[in-house]
Amino acid sequence: MCRVYCFTLIILFISISAFSQEKEVIENNPDYQFQSDKQQQTTSSPQKQVYTYKPSWSFGGNIGLSFWNGGTDILLAPKAYYNVSPKFLTGFGLTYIYSSYKDSFGKYNQNSFGGSVMGAFRPIPYFQLSAEYEGLQTNGNGTFYVLGANNVESDYSYWNNAIYLGASFVSRNVSFGIRYDVLYDANRSVYSSAWSPVIGFYF
Repeated sequence: MCRVYCFTLIILFISISAFSQEKEVIENNPDYQFQSDKQQQTTSSPQKQVYTYKPSWSFGGNIGLSFWNGGTDILLAPKAYYNVSPKFLTGFGLTYIYSSYKDSFGKYNQNSFGGSVMGAFRPIPYFQLSAEYEGLQTNGNGTFYVLGANNVESDYSYWNNAIYLGASFVSRNVSFGIRYDVLYDANRSVYSSAWSPVIGFYF
């Protein structure tokens, strides 16, 4: 009798253990329905969604206006960008720069116009590395005042190449940073330094 009783307890214990492994109970939840481990895995496993990036165009560029002691500078540089992926973009643009200056020694006016092509890489969403080629045709005229002599006037026209390497921080539709012209020539460039700040807009 004792053996039968013990054998019955062992069978009951094994049955309870097997049942508890196959089913899970959530206490104090009247709406809970028993599910097997296999059913839970099937129910809880999320479906994988495949995200496909679609290349797209965006537009923007740079704009600048500055007044200094006797001088005026105006920059208009619209650009079109092709977003190849979330990290890579390329683009092209037009550039127009007007400069004028006047003091007691003379005056000048010049117009520069041309185009550019660029590529950019964003290792993280808020930081951008870029390389840009820009070619500008500059036409101008100047008058120099010479004491005791006639004024000296001159017209000039030339082409200048520039390659900019830059780094910018990007915040939504605005980027701001700095760039360096590796081909900088102080006698031909329309900029006063090889380093120049850059502010861009994207729409």
